[in-house]
Amino acid sequence: MTEDQFIPFHTTDLTGKRVLVLAPHPDDETFGCGGTLALHAEAVDPVRVVILTNGAKGDMSGRYDRNDYIAIRQQETLAACACLGISDVIFWPYEDRELADSATVDSELAALIDEYAPELIYAPSPLEFHPDHRAAAYFTQAAIKLCQMDAALIFYEVGQPLQVDILVDITGVLDKKKQAIQQYKSQLEERPYDDFSLALNRFRSLTLSRDVTHAEGFIRSMDWHPLLEPAVNGYRSWGKKLGAAVKRCLKF
Repeated sequence: MTEDQFIPFHTTDLTGKRVLVLAPHPDDETFGCGGTLALHAEAVDPVRVVILTNGAKGDMSGRYDRNDYIAIRQQETLAACACLGISDVIFWPYEDRELADSATVDSELAALIDEYAPELIYAPSPLEFHPDHRAAAYFTQAAIKLCQMDAALIFYEVGQPLQVDILVDITGVLDKKKQAIQQYKSQLEERPYDDFSLALNRFRSLTLSRDVTHAEGFIRSMDWHPLLEPAVNGYRSWGKKLGAAVKRCLKF
């Protein structure tokens, strides 16, 4: 097998579609696929960003009042998305680190997909190590199947690099992504997420032409992966009914 069977040696243009972005926390949309979203915005594609949790547990240093911190993270998200050219941003109130145990996520996601009718959905990968990221991937797959929507699901990278099968050249919008990342001051106080995100984007240019300095990597939806099993088995009893429905849809 040759190298191009493991990773692309070309870039892909994903623009020209109605886009829905699902971010478990305020910042994932920018760190994971901010450059690609800026390209969608430049192409005048409709883009809606939905932040699934309140991000309240991101204050690892304990510097902020909880309600103030949630408000700060929302303000940062609005500012970051504005840098990317996006104004359609919705905040859901699910608790940080408890998405998998939230009994209404599946129905609310299904209603959102039905109402917005996206052609392309970005979500975090099911191979992410953060439980909210894995839950978001699981629920998104389930909602698409249950809605029987003809929408393409593409997973982005945040904390766990993937064996990607799509590379998007973000060289031309890199400054927009850098500016968007800098809006997340509360997060950059905790860790150098700008370095992590941009280093991965730089690395993703490895197999591309010299004029591509940064790229974002994605993988097309996987129907199932064994690393999802622990997350699914850990859901509360309400998940048994959903799990049975998803099993029928995903045929596992």
